[in-house]
Amino acid sequence: MLITGVTGFAGRHLVAHCAELGHEIHGLVRPGREGAAPEPVVPHPVDLLDPTDVAAAVARLSPDRVFHLAGASSVGRSFGAPIETWKANLGGTLAVMEALRLEAPETPAVVVTSGEIYGRVAEADLPVGPDTPLRPLSPYGASKAAADLAASQYRAGYGLPVARVRAFNQLGPGQDPRFVLPNVARQIALGEREGQEQIEVRVGNVDTRRDFSDVRDIVRAYWLVAERGDPDVTYLACSGRSLPVRELVERLAPLARRPVTVVSDPGLRRAGEQADLYGSPDRLRTDTGWEPEIPLETTLRDTLDWWRARVLDEED
Repeated sequence: MLITGVTGFAGRHLVAHCAELGHEIHGLVRPGREGAAPEPVVPHPVDLLDPTDVAAAVARLSPDRVFHLAGASSVGRSFGAPIETWKANLGGTLAVMEALRLEAPETPAVVVTSGEIYGRVAEADLPVGPDTPLRPLSPYGASKAAADLAASQYRAGYGLPVARVRAFNQLGPGQDPRFVLPNVARQIALGEREGQEQIEVRVGNVDTRRDFSDVRDIVRAYWLVAERGDPDVTYLACSGRSLPVRELVERLAPLARRPVTVVSDPGLRRAGEQADLYGSPDRLRTDTGWEPEIPLETTLRDTLDWWRARVLDEED
């Protein structure tokens, strides 16, 4: 099988899941990043923005299955780098779709986009579903919406067996500290390492509500969609409920080895963001049998333990 984005947060967990199932895994990575690919991936240096390069790799590898996860991942960063974000998310998806059209039109593929493509949604219209209108607020959300539409068009126009999964907020070990939970976990881990008597963590808007799931549950959903999903159906990988960021932080703080004080920093808040967003995983459950398995407490503990190990490595 072939996976793009193997060096990313979800990509690494998808690799681990597929490896447990005994599959041979090949990954497309940026030239020079071959060493960053996790075991047991066989890395292939490819410029994902070069359709010819991607098509040549697909022709050479003849994968029996493709997962497309690569792209820009930060909502906040996308506002400062909109063109880069559009190129990565839409351009990369188009390159993969073209490669499949030209070199592997019968190969099943899963294209992962994001719950952020829904953007502005009235509270009365929650949970969102496959048919909820898309009103993205950020360059990230808009570029992912365009990638979602591109995958849909390649399915409708060329008959490619491409399934789409809109993934909502994911948590777990290995996530970039630009995101709220790993950011808080890292601050706690640093405070513990430094022997602070009282650890102060700074966060943005703690009242924002999002649909959080463990990344290991989400990548299992990707696999099940590839195995059992219908390419003509749009799947939402989510829990079906939202939690305030405040609750995540409050449930993480007691796991610290020192008392924790939480400070909401206005400078870290993003103006105009959607207050609440969650989706319906009903069709995913019906078609694939997927259910989330990992309790939030396990996710929080694993994330904090990962950062404890990481900050010790940073000290060394």
